[in-house]
Amino acid sequence: MTEICAADVRLRGAANRAWRASLEPPPSDGATWPSLASALSDLARTLGVTEGTLDISLMPPLTEVRRLDLPPLTDAELQRLLARNASRYFVNARGPQIVGASAAARRVRGRPAPVVAAAASTRLVVSIRAAAQQAGWTVEGVSPAESAWAGAALALWPAFARQNSYALIAHDDRTDLLQLEEGRLAAVRRFRAGSADAAMIADTVGPSARVGIAGTPTARRELNVALTGQGLTTSGPSGEWAAAAERGDLLAAQFAGGEVGPTLRTESSIALERDNARKATWTILGTAAALFVVAALIQLWGVHHQLDIVRAERAKIRPQLSSTLVGRTTVEATYRHLAALSDAERSAPQWSGVIGQLSESVPEGAYLAAIHARGDSLLVDGLAAHAARVFDALEKTHGLIEVRAASPVRRELQDGGGTLDHFTISARVPRQAPVELTSPAGAPSARRSSP
Repeated sequence: MTEICAADVRLRGAANRAWRASLEPPPSDGATWPSLASALSDLARTLGVTEGTLDISLMPPLTEVRRLDLPPLTDAELQRLLARNASRYFVNARGPQIVGASAAARRVRGRPAPVVAAAASTRLVVSIRAAAQQAGWTVEGVSPAESAWAGAALALWPAFARQNSYALIAHDDRTDLLQLEEGRLAAVRRFRAGSADAAMIADTVGPSARVGIAGTPTARRELNVALTGQGLTTSGPSGEWAAAAERGDLLAAQFAGGEVGPTLRTESSIALERDNARKATWTILGTAAALFVVAALIQLWGVHHQLDIVRAERAKIRPQLSSTLVGRTTVEATYRHLAALSDAERSAPQWSGVIGQLSESVPEGAYLAAIHARGDSLLVDGLAAHAARVFDALEKTHGLIEVRAASPVRRELQDGGGTLDHFTISARVPRQAPVELTSPAGAPSARRSSP
């Protein structure tokens, strides 16, 4: 017999917000799994939904998880290597396998890349997806329980995300040891249940290691007492997830869909993710270009609007000037007013030209998210693969001075995958020096033009 365990916040009437059902083993043909489809239909009725999404964690021995040291490869190359040579890397691989891998440590140039890889029978995963679809569910992802347990360890013991540590999941029939490095799953080992392999576990983790222990209360207590006898201090679960930590399957259900460890993916799903990322990139670029054009049009409208106001003001005061140009004092005062208006017009930055120069100066692969202008100051915010290139380009742009970074460059993860530099650069547009003319009476004046 096989059992399914589900966790959902809408299961208010169930203990620990968990739901369980017994399953018959999957048929040998692997095309369908009637008992799983029936159980998932019952889960939908319990939750009161007709459509929903599932993140699935497969408990051992339905999956096999191993740490491998492989040559430096891209994600696509790594996926193909593991899928085509599954029987070489996974002991229990029989027939076609769906695989997945995640980096176990930071890559070092010239050295093998350590990864944590997982594999599961293609027939099993296909039958699970078919049963979910038959019951009206959409499967978002399938991953080994070890990935969910690693995510649970970071939630149970937040300090584990900042240092190397270990998490023990005690079951009635075995003990799983997860090694965590810098917030990622680095290795998985399996030992006998209870205190049988306590000495081996203590030798593996070392006396100064940080160790958290979760799982079945009886097996957990027995193992904890044995490890204490070996001089090893462990931390038990506490807080919000303490109750869920008493069952390995419930803990895996609660944290299914995390990204701490490997996720099982087919080549078609990888291609779909790549297409979605490409579409998202083009959407972002199109939106940025549209916003840039709108910003330029608004700025241009603002400039013309200010010019119209100036012309209107000139037209308003022209009759007054014609009727009040009596005496030297009146004439000098009038010239001073006109000079101030003319200086303001000439010295105001031509933002339409500045924006045009910015659009030509920004290198390919970068785009501007926002442009802020105030007085003669300019603040540019955007994303680029290399922020330094954008800074160099703006520094060489004619008409911009005092170009500097307004805030530190941040590396941001994008929705479609990959990272970009988020930069904020400030600059100043030099004001034009006012030109003074001399009126016939000897007073400084500005050149007048017809409104």
